[in-house]
Amino acid sequence: MYWERITEEIYLFTSDRYALVNSTAILTKEGIVIIDALPFPDEAKQIARFLELRAPEGFHSIILTHHHVDHVYGLFAFPRHLEVISHELCRQILAETGEASLIEARKNSPVFDEVELRIPTISFDTGEMFLRAGEKTFRLFHLPGHTPDNIGVLYEEQQILFTGDAVMAIPIIADGNYEQELASLRRIKELAPETLVQGHGEVILRGEVQIVLDRYLRYLERMYKKAAGVFENGREREALWKIPLEDCGLERVPLGIASHQLHVANMMRVYDQLKAEQEGKTSEADTL
Repeated sequence: MYWERITEEIYLFTSDRYALVNSTAILTKEGIVIIDALPFPDEAKQIARFLELRAPEGFHSIILTHHHVDHVYGLFAFPRHLEVISHELCRQILAETGEASLIEARKNSPVFDEVELRIPTISFDTGEMFLRAGEKTFRLFHLPGHTPDNIGVLYEEQQILFTGDAVMAIPIIADGNYEQELASLRRIKELAPETLVQGHGEVILRGEVQIVLDRYLRYLERMYKKAAGVFENGREREALWKIPLEDCGLERVPLGIASHQLHVANMMRVYDQLKAEQEGKTSEADTL
């Protein structure tokens, strides 16, 4: 794990063990606001100790951008009394499937034995939610696409947007929805924040935000076209492995060896959705 200081009061922590996933801490006069956590217990505990030494005010609250385990498991390292805030869909998913998922993770690796699942205690499901912590205002709003429950968090005074996985070094829809992800990226473009903190990967600074968002939108559009072409030509989904990320306008470097796998997962999601739509139309026609 490594860390950097985005501003005087914002720390970013990035795992070098899993896909450059990010966790952020914002210092306020009423305590630290945490946005997401890293997945591995030793990293999460290290972050908590690091912050305790730098903020005598303690912790204020935790914001969870979505339910994926690489953002959730490390929450156990922070004080139990803290409110955990999320979208209502995130709370429901973790309440319904979180324990079973954690049990499976423990079977695969003993490093997760000490993890205790944190279920959100405050949630919203429509519109927006505002959180005030000391002198800082955070606006929470829905940014689905990567997952149905993903949210963004806008630190309004400095126009810094923490996007969860709506924005990451390679946009991922394998567990989500292509159209929703496009809509979320376009919403962020219209919002035009000064800085973007991605769910995975480097911080996008002023002057680069619109350029990077356009690049991600182009990637999704090209990726969809490539996957649709394989399906429409009657080829098996295994053919998707031969389509490189670079053909869709992105480089493999940001997420390392996982890049191609994530890219192929996106195309498989599109392929499977197109196939399901075709089968649904065929079934409907057969009943007429």
